[in-house]
Amino acid sequence: MRSTSACLFTLAAGWGLHAWQSDSVDAAVANEWRSTLEAQQEELAAIRRESDRMMTALTRRFADLQGRLVRMEALGQRMIAVADLDAEEFDFSQRPALGGPYEGGDMGATEVETPEFIAMVERLSDQILTRQQQLDVLGGLLHDRQFRADVQLTGRPVDKGWQSSGFGRRLDPFSGRMAWHRGLDFAAPTGTKVRAVAGGVVVFSGRRGAYGNLVEINHGNGYSTRYAHASEKLVAVGDVVRKGDVIAKVGSTGRATGPHVHFEVLKDGESVDPARYVARRRG
Repeated sequence: MRSTSACLFTLAAGWGLHAWQSDSVDAAVANEWRSTLEAQQEELAAIRRESDRMMTALTRRFADLQGRLVRMEALGQRMIAVADLDAEEFDFSQRPALGGPYEGGDMGATEVETPEFIAMVERLSDQILTRQQQLDVLGGLLHDRQFRADVQLTGRPVDKGWQSSGFGRRLDPFSGRMAWHRGLDFAAPTGTKVRAVAGGVVVFSGRRGAYGNLVEINHGNGYSTRYAHASEKLVAVGDVVRKGDVIAKVGSTGRATGPHVHFEVLKDGESVDPARYVARRRG
């Protein structure tokens, strides 16, 4: 009887120990799972936060790119109008396809649209690059056109006054004999502004014999102009001048009977009749 009781006690104790050990193992596994689940949830939350941050940054970049494209297109249209170019050659009127991710849905909807949104940003960036290339070409054309217009000899060297002597053979005002006159004379009051008829580089600014105070400008392509008898010189050698810049003031220095500007045009060092250039309309 005692032997039987002892056996039963041993079995009960063993079963209790086993049950206690099983409960301990189950609790440990549950705790481990709980910890793993919490870690995964925190990782997902971090991914969501990073995704939201990236989407916010992409949205801002998309808005910036849209604004930049609109400004570039407006600039392109104005440049085309100013240059009077063919609008079909530089078409800035075609609008890009616009859109964006759905803002009112759940996270799943946003995640589905994110790759498409990124692709839209990339397409918009490519379109801006194309517009920039068009503007670069257009700017180059305008620069070349402006340069050609600036160095082209056009107009009179004075805004006011009258032509008092022409190019070629004339009676010399001092000797009364026939002599060759290498330019045009424009009579005007002393101090009247003398303007460059084209852009170029000043190669002489000083006193030269019968010319009196003289300014000479090299315009490239073998062309140069001279402005003589000035009362005052306003440029120095090496100065770069633009068409219409004031370079001197009318005077009567040198061999002159009164205030005027003696205007010469030279091609490859030889005097040519300035009348053909004076007759052109100033650009």
